[in-house]
Amino acid sequence: GAAAREIEHYASLAPALVDLSADFRLDDAASWEQWYGEPHPAPDWLPRFVYGLPEQNREQMRGAPYVSGVGCNATAINLALAPLVRAGWLERAAIELKVGSSEAGIRATAGSHHPLRSGAVRTYSAAGHRHMAEVRMILGSDLPIHFSVTAIEMVRGVHLLAHCDLNQARDEREVWQLYRASCAGEPFLRLVRSKSGLHRVPEPRVVAGTNYCDLGFELDSGGRHLVAIAALDNLGKGAAGSAVQSMNLMLGLEETTGLTFPGIYP
Repeated sequence: GAAAREIEHYASLAPALVDLSADFRLDDAASWEQWYGEPHPAPDWLPRFVYGLPEQNREQMRGAPYVSGVGCNATAINLALAPLVRAGWLERAAIELKVGSSEAGIRATAGSHHPLRSGAVRTYSAAGHRHMAEVRMILGSDLPIHFSVTAIEMVRGVHLLAHCDLNQARDEREVWQLYRASCAGEPFLRLVRSKSGLHRVPEPRVVAGTNYCDLGFELDSGGRHLVAIAALDNLGKGAAGSAVQSMNLMLGLEETTGLTFPGIYP
């Protein structure tokens, strides 16, 4: 709530703002209070902010004065499942997210201390993660979508596996065409699905230091169960990268300005 309590001051300093906190991600005060446990400090400002996911709100961002940051886990889920939701294919999804230590921020804690962090596989949010509010806002509150978050021995990155039940059987060509169409024209979405090689599906290491979100999938033989796969850098596409991309749209710059770095791997 720190940004919200000072929003009048910040707004007086600049004609355009991108807020990287969680204070203006949701579009109504009741939802914010439900998920963050206290009344919103500046509820009248919530409708003024555009949610900062360009793949969802690109046109609303053009020339907008206020854009919110995005949750890194919510971004992975929204980008991975949006094609299925838009097509009307998704019945339900159960999602496991594996994340790096940088999701916890820079403050030193017992859990981030190396002797306790090294080698750990620590589930810290099996249910009820706050980013669910953003998922419901973007994908719809009526869909049964659930996710858990587990921290692993990785510094930066989000890896998503979404077990999706479809409303009817689909073949691989249909799914491929759906995801390919969703990535078409999107400068920072890549469909990754190879039959051989080390990086056959999305992997956080490959996108570290970038603004890319890699998407992939595997389809069960029956065609009604699909596993969506996604990888992004929680500090890039899940935070600062999306903020810069949003700023570019707000200011009428080329959307990819400052964001074409190919990554720190290998």
